[in-house]
Amino acid sequence: MNARHIQFSLLAALPLVVGACSPPKGEGTGRVPPTDTTPAERNSPQISLTGLTEQSDLTAEQLAADLNSLPALNTGFRSTVVFGDIVNKTQIVPTSDFEAFRTKIRARLMQSQMLREKVRWVENRSRVEQLRAREGASSGQDLLQDGSGARGVQPLNDQYTYFLNGEMYRVDRGNSTINLYSMTYNLTSMSTGEIVWSSSPYEIKQIRN
Repeated sequence: MNARHIQFSLLAALPLVVGACSPPKGEGTGRVPPTDTTPAERNSPQISLTGLTEQSDLTAEQLAADLNSLPALNTGFRSTVVFGDIVNKTQIVPTSDFEAFRTKIRARLMQSQMLREKVRWVENRSRVEQLRAREGASSGQDLLQDGSGARGVQPLNDQYTYFLNGEMYRVDRGNSTINLYSMTYNLTSMSTGEIVWSSSPYEIKQIRN
């Protein structure tokens, strides 16, 4: 056998060797993009994950756009936004689902350094009291540098604290075959109870197959 035949034989055998050395492939995980609607979702009366994702994205975009023009959050002092109540009147969607996507709103807004300078976020009401105790009159001063370079002093108090509340409703028609969901968020002043901002209502109509 000459050198050319030997070389050809080695090349022919190479795919077999490579195939034998390839790592085994496991079964598919069933992972799909978050925006895809699965058959199980289409047969569920609960609001789809696609709807929850879209609503949280739109709310984050609207709040980010409105923060610069919202008088309550442009006083020269850094405001505190607390995760407040979620009024869940859907009867069939767990409140934890809405809480998870409200956290996503905060995560998106915290990607902006400009917004972080305007607002700090607190998980729940009890942490407000913890912050107030830790940042009392002697040490409770949150210094914020404004656009002019001056520094303002903001003690943690009710005047600059707002609750991010949610209201979630479901209108059922046809024995849960047709469901209309309506979801909104608002910022409510801790000191006065005034609603200083509200998102545009997000509505989605779902029909079960």
